[in-house]
Amino acid sequence: MNESVRQVFAGGVLPRLPLGVRALLTTFIVLIGCGYVIAFLNIQERHGMADGKPGLSLDDIRAVFGGYKKTAGAAASSRMLTMIRSEMRQYFSSDLDFAALESWLTTGAKQEAFDQGEGKRTPRKIIVRDCLRCHGQSTGTGIAKESPFGPDEFEVDYDKIALFAGSAPATGGERAAVPPQYTVPRLILFSHQHMLAIPIFTLLVGLAFSLIRFTPAWLKGLITPLPMLTLIFDFGGWWLARVSGLGAYFILAAGGVFGLAFGVQIVATVFDLWRPPGDQEKPR
Repeated sequence: MNESVRQVFAGGVLPRLPLGVRALLTTFIVLIGCGYVIAFLNIQERHGMADGKPGLSLDDIRAVFGGYKKTAGAAASSRMLTMIRSEMRQYFSSDLDFAALESWLTTGAKQEAFDQGEGKRTPRKIIVRDCLRCHGQSTGTGIAKESPFGPDEFEVDYDKIALFAGSAPATGGERAAVPPQYTVPRLILFSHQHMLAIPIFTLLVGLAFSLIRFTPAWLKGLITPLPMLTLIFDFGGWWLARVSGLGAYFILAAGGVFGLAFGVQIVATVFDLWRPPGDQEKPR
């Protein structure tokens, strides 16, 4: 490396970029950081009640990716309950319909209460009114094949509902299985979307971070590839969780390390973009 190039790097590459380019990079990195925070909030909103208790936990991760077992009387959230509280909330005809079906699901989705309610607001009638237009098998939709609630748009099959409502009986010390919220086809789609998108912005932020003035050099070398490496364990954990409880630990650990390292990269890169050129400590 000749002396002129060495001086440029010693003074910092990023702060020597034109003002417009630095503003562009700063905006991009800040938006990525905000997007990551919102993505985490989305995970909490969608899956934070998967085990029936507020807050994201290992049991939530197990329930989403691999299913898990609940003891009798536990208030674990069924797949159906989680879905109506998130993605499917928009399809209810009214808040009263939602509240009635949510109440039935949170109290165990018992068959004897399937036809109980005020007037047309029984769990069975709510499902016919709000769910079967997509979940009836005769509709031929993808969701009807993945999560069928009945043979057509007019008839509910309680035995099919029970598979998603988590209503398998458990008494005494018995434990009842709660199926994974992500079926294999859904997990394939989920993996496809995330494995093509997340590494792209992770790479771009990592490359920008690799150009900042950061000492000691060995620590910068460690942090630069860390977020990308943790993605391997995160994505792999989704599939491992289907066959082993270790998968949930992989997901939790990889997510934590990714968030910490990625946060350091974002803050340090934005700081260095607007730090005066030449303001550099001697490498150690």
